Parts: sequence; structure tokens; C-alpha cells
Amino acid sequence: MKATSFIFAIGVTLLLTACNFNIGENGNGNVVTEEREVTADFTEVRGSTGLEVYLTQGAENKIVVEADENLLQYIETDIEDGKLHIKTSQNIGRSKSKKVHVTYTELTNIEASSGAEVIGNSVIKSQNLRLRSSSGSELKVEVFAQDLTAKSSSGSDLEILGKATSLNADASSGSEINAKNLLIVNCKAEASSGAEVTVNVKETLETNASSGGEINYYGNPTSVNSNKSSSGSVNKM
Repeated sequence: MKATSFIFAIGVTLLLTACNFNIGENGNGNVVTEEREVTADFTEVRGSTGLEVYLTQGAENKIVVEADENLLQYIETDIEDGKLHIKTSQNIGRSKSKKVHVTYTELTNIEASSGAEVIGNSVIKSQNLRLRSSSGSELKVEVFAQDLTAKSSSGSDLEILGKATSLNADASSGSEINAKNLLIVNCKAEASSGAEVTVNVKETLETNASSGGEINYYGNPTSVNSNKSSSGSVNKM
């Protein structure tokens, strides 16, 4: 990540750290697990407020929270309109654990925000999959997808591995999308405001880099259409 991206990310991290450690309920160090009731089916997962979310494919949907005993009451796992929202009802300070383990049958959308860390423990197979990271969060998944959309913003990091027929990637505001280890047939990539996108493309690549945005690409695509302005850059690696 370039200097501007690094500085932006550090600023977001410091802000989130101040929120997490100076104000909020501290854990008591007694880590327990609690299985939550799955009240409805879901195909979307949204993790936020500094929680760690782990995704694993299985035969049925399941939610297990692993956290300091006194913090369980503040970790919410609500399902609404097919979306699983994972967040805290109040700020959590120091903790030994604040993890949410999600077993899913199918996913079409995954989001990480507000300093959350969302990790895929198994390959996510989907015809159409949307990924989004924002506000200093981290999202890392391995996918096998037909059409893939990835967006990152506000100093967040999004890492994608696996294979996809098409990828539409958009990074802004000092964020980063790292898809070096994602084999892509066709790709559209956009980077702006000090953000960085790295892709690995086989056939067609369309790029738009502006305002200090940087796009790096691996592979030997048969067609490359590059558009760059305002100190943006597109680089063959």
C-alpha cells in the first residue's frame, strides 16, 4: 500500500483503537461459547464494530459466539430480510475473545465494517457474490464464483483468493483490494483517492485510476483498456 493509503489506514486504526480501549465494557477473561437461535434463513452476513467473524460452509445455518462471559449480552446476531447482522449493542473495550462463528449453506453478500475482521474458513461457491469492506475493517475470503463484485473504502483491506469468471473491483479512500491470488477471466478495476487494487487477469482488463489510485495487474490479458488521471497509475507486474 502506498504512503497515502498507509497514513489513511493508520488514522482509521488509531480512531478505532481509541474507541475500543478507552471507552466500553472490558471482558472478564472467562471465555465461553454460546449457540444462538437461528430465527430465519440468511444468505448475507454483515460483521461490524470490531468483532471477529469466521465463515464456514455446512449443511445448515448456525451461529456460535465465543467471547468473554460478561460480553455475550452485548454481541448481537440478528437476522432481518435474509441478512445476518453481527454487531455490538455497546462498545467493547479489552477482551480475551470476541468471535462469532457462522456456518452457512449459501452466501450472496458479505460485508465488513467499523474495524471488524471477517474471515472465510472454506471456499465460498456462488453464481453472484458481493464483497464489501469499509471503515478500517478486514475481509479475507476464498471464492469460486461466476460474477464477483468487490468494493473497499475508508482504509479497509479486502483480500480475495480462488477463481472467478468476472470481477468488478472498486477501491477508494486509502483502502486496498488484493486479488493477486484470484484467477480472473474478465476484470473491471477502479482505484481512487489513494486506494490500491491488485488483480490477476487472463483475458480482458478495463481500468480507471484517479486521484492517487493505483492498479497493479498480473497475468497476460489479451485486451487492456487503461484510463488514468490525477496522478493515478496502472502497472503491469
